[in-house]
Amino acid sequence: MARELAGAGALGHYYSGYPSWKLGAADGVSLRVHSFRTNVVYGLHKFVPKRFRPSSRSLFLWQDRGFDRWVGAHLDADADFVHAIPGQALGTFRGARRLEVKTVLNHATGPVRDWVRIVEPEYERVGLNLTDHCPYDSEYFAREDEEYALADFHCAASTVVRDQLIARGLPRERIWVVPYGAESEIFHPGAEVPEEFRIIFAGQVCLRKDLRTLLTALSLAGAAKWRVDFYGADYGECAQDFAAYRGAVPLHFHGPVAQRELAAAMRGGSVLVLPSLEEGFGLVVPQALNCGLPCVVSDRVGAKDFIRPRENGSIFPVQNAEALAAELTWWAAHPKRVTETFGWTEPARRLIALSNAALS
Repeated sequence: MARELAGAGALGHYYSGYPSWKLGAADGVSLRVHSFRTNVVYGLHKFVPKRFRPSSRSLFLWQDRGFDRWVGAHLDADADFVHAIPGQALGTFRGARRLEVKTVLNHATGPVRDWVRIVEPEYERVGLNLTDHCPYDSEYFAREDEEYALADFHCAASTVVRDQLIARGLPRERIWVVPYGAESEIFHPGAEVPEEFRIIFAGQVCLRKDLRTLLTALSLAGAAKWRVDFYGADYGECAQDFAAYRGAVPLHFHGPVAQRELAAAMRGGSVLVLPSLEEGFGLVVPQALNCGLPCVVSDRVGAKDFIRPRENGSIFPVQNAEALAAELTWWAAHPKRVTETFGWTEPARRLIALSNAALS
């Protein structure tokens, strides 16, 4: 997005807590980097045994809040807008208010309170305590509330997130909907539909993704000639559900992979499935679509905004294994490749248009 905005002459600076070498191609982007705390945190994790270092939660809070304060102290007074993300926006927005720069809170996911409300029952189902697995507490919520109060506008990645923000009492006219795209140089078509029906799952293997519904759907409709390939870090939260699986479809786990390897896997698949309980957007959806892969997603996945049922994918009611099984069966019988692409140019144009309208 930053590269697209810079190419259109609409980007002031891109502030990063990572060192510039870690950011990849940044041609034409004016970078402002403050990475000392990031280097310290990742250095401690890499070289210091866990028992000798502060907790990961305290280290990452120290990293994020220090960067947030630094950005707030180094903003340009001639900027029209500054964008930041929840949990890392308070210092930035306080600085922007002093300079009378408009503030935009960016939401890749829905409000954290909704995230907790949605996923907590799943943790309880398998005997886990959500607070042991996430950093959200009363201090975080108080900080986020102040960030919301300082935000002039909210930029949501999808209509799913927009609707959650409206339900939280935010006026619709202050919410922009700007979807994400995929890097077409990496995620592009190039393979024919495989003879074997190959289901791709890409993302964290965790309870939030509701893999239990996928496993149940496979047990209902799957055949031994199908297969599922999981790409992403396994958090261990779904062990009970995988242990209980008795379906005929074989499951293959590949762990986290580089983007180019993931793109190659998508080009070799039949469909991508994302059954998430909570997914403000789901970047793997435009990535898969760019590779020609139809996407079957739950109605909680924000990137459903891209899906035209049974043309480039399917949308099924969340946690409805029978509906998911029906869609998988349909795609197994109607293999096809998607020909449209979803890059970053159109999202950048939309953001520029919304910004101009807010200034007029």
